[in-house]
Amino acid sequence: MNKGTFTYALLQYHHSQLLGEVLNIGLVIYFPDFNRLEFIYPEKLIRLRFAYPDVPEKTIKSYHKYFAARTKELNQQPETFVNYSLQNSLQQFLDEEFLAPDSSALQFGNFRTAVLYTENLQHITNQLYNLYFSVFRHNENPLRKVDESSLLKKYKGFLEEFLPEHKTLKETQRLFIDYEIKPNDNSALKFDIAWKGKSDLHLVKPLSFDLLKPESIQRKAYQYFGQFEDLQGYASDNNFLFDVILAKPKSRGLFKAYDNAIRLLEKPTRVNLIEQAELKEYSKQTIQSTLF
Repeated sequence: MNKGTFTYALLQYHHSQLLGEVLNIGLVIYFPDFNRLEFIYPEKLIRLRFAYPDVPEKTIKSYHKYFAARTKELNQQPETFVNYSLQNSLQQFLDEEFLAPDSSALQFGNFRTAVLYTENLQHITNQLYNLYFSVFRHNENPLRKVDESSLLKKYKGFLEEFLPEHKTLKETQRLFIDYEIKPNDNSALKFDIAWKGKSDLHLVKPLSFDLLKPESIQRKAYQYFGQFEDLQGYASDNNFLFDVILAKPKSRGLFKAYDNAIRLLEKPTRVNLIEQAELKEYSKQTIQSTLF
C-alpha cells in the first residue's frame, strides 16, 4: 500500500510556566488509515519526583487512567473521528475530547506528523514509548538512591525513637504534620513537618541530591535556592526557618557538584542545612524543643 501518515501529541507537565520547565508524561497517537487512537504513558513517575518533589503524582496518575479509558471508549465509537480532520488537526480533537486548554500544569503540545513506515501499529507505539519514556525506566533503581520520601521516613523514625513511651508525633503540641504556609494569595506551600523552637518555627524540607548527573544536581540546587531566596522576607517577617535535610550523591564523581550545591543553598539567611550524618541529633533536638 502507499505509505500514509500518523499524528501524535505529547502530554506535558509544565512545572513552571515562568521558567518554561516541561517534562513529557504521556503521548496520544492517531492512525488515520486504521481509524485508531492510542495513548501511552510511563507507569512510574520516579523521574518526575526526582525533578520536582512536590509534583501532584496522584492527580497525574488519575489523568493517565482517564485518558487511557477515554481512548478505549473512542476506539469503540470510530464515528466520533469523522467530526474531526485528525490527520490535519489533532489539537482541536484533544481540546474537545480529552483536555480543554487552560493555564494548568497538564497540557498537550508538540503536535507532529510522521510517515506510517509499517502496518505494525504496536511496533510504532513501542518505538515512540522508548523514544520519549525510556528515561523513566533508567532512573528506576530505588536500591541505589535516596529520595525525599526515604529521607522523611528516616527523620520520622528518629523522631519516634526519641518520643516518650506511649506518645505519638501527632500528640506533640509544638510539632505539626502537613503544615502549610501562604506567601501570597495565589500560592501555598506544604511542609511534611514543622516544629516550634524557642523563637522560630522550623519548616522541614527533605532534599535529595542522590542523582545521576552533575547538571541535575546543579539544576535542582538553583531551583530550591531561588525558592528560598524569594521567601527570605516572608520567612523573616514570620520567624520561619527552612530546615533542609540533605542526601548526598553516592558517586564520588558527583561530590564536587554536591559541594557547589551546598555552597549555593547556604546563601539564604533563613535556611539551615542538615546532613544525613547530623539527622539523628537534629531529630533529638526536634523532640526536646517540642516536648519541653
